[in-house]
Amino acid sequence: MRKLLLWGALAIGFAVVLALGICAYAYRTAMRIDPAKGIDEGQFVQIGGIAQWVQIRGEDRNNPVILWLNGGPGFSTIPSTLLYRDWERQFTVVMWDQRGEGRTFDRSGPAVASSMTIAQMTRDGIAVAQYLRAHLHKDKIILLGHSWGSLLGVHMVQARPDLFSVYVGTGQIVNLERDAEAAYPLLLAQARVLGNKDAVEELTAAGPPPYPAQGLKKWAWVKWANALDPRTETTRLTPAMVWSLLRGILSGGGLPPGAVFSQQAMWEEILRDDLGKSARRFAVPIVVIQGTQDRLTVPAVTRAYFDDIQAPAKRFVPIEGGGHLAIFSSRKAFLRILLAQVRPFAVPP
Repeated sequence: MRKLLLWGALAIGFAVVLALGICAYAYRTAMRIDPAKGIDEGQFVQIGGIAQWVQIRGEDRNNPVILWLNGGPGFSTIPSTLLYRDWERQFTVVMWDQRGEGRTFDRSGPAVASSMTIAQMTRDGIAVAQYLRAHLHKDKIILLGHSWGSLLGVHMVQARPDLFSVYVGTGQIVNLERDAEAAYPLLLAQARVLGNKDAVEELTAAGPPPYPAQGLKKWAWVKWANALDPRTETTRLTPAMVWSLLRGILSGGGLPPGAVFSQQAMWEEILRDDLGKSARRFAVPIVVIQGTQDRLTVPAVTRAYFDDIQAPAKRFVPIEGGGHLAIFSSRKAFLRILLAQVRPFAVPP
């Protein structure tokens, strides 16, 4: 009996190792880019006095460059790279671990706390854009900002419009206090329709905004806006995707430590920033891609801001049924919009 159990355990162990090997090989194959034509780099670059991690990937160096400013702050998009292989065939996609997140936070730690400001992050972002222009031999690049990144992106494009061919905002923040006021009744109604008792209880206990920068009340809104965000596309669980998920789990999983650090350091300043007052004229084309069911940055608030701004060209493109996370959950639709509405600004006919 013991021999049978031993042989059974060995067989199971061998099967697991074999399956993991297949998944790892599938991941490497799926991620491979031909260096003769494309680019696949990840390295620390000295930005704003500290080493910051910059990932650059694309199938063709001649494609336009997109600098993607992630949400959060503190939520690196680099672990999601596999999901954007289709994007990398049409664009050179740059994912940057900002000050206070991902590998940049792993290197610096909390020593950067005093420099976690919108002004410093704007300077960092401009330095990254300048580095990309020189390194990739591009005159201008596309700037894409999601959620917190959309606030940062507007500040960057206001400060240095000469660096960018077009600005793309999604989950576009205008002013978080106004967004919370508009979102709360919609989110509470959505939770009731879905019959989600936990969401209803937590949102009711937190009460309507305004929420102070300190304390936990605001997190009920943020938590449930993300948790109830609609998923409009499904992701097939391939061996490569299994390995990608395992990599995320092995790297710690859960809420990234940089997210906790960054949001504690910056939330108060983010909360009081108001683009409706400070950023109404743009020197570059503006494209806003907004999920119609966004319950963090409500489309009506974003649309009112969009209608008020002045720009050489501007386009407001809804993703029907999409939410605040449409850039993740509606990737195919998002790419179609980028190709139809954004790429022409970077590659004139």
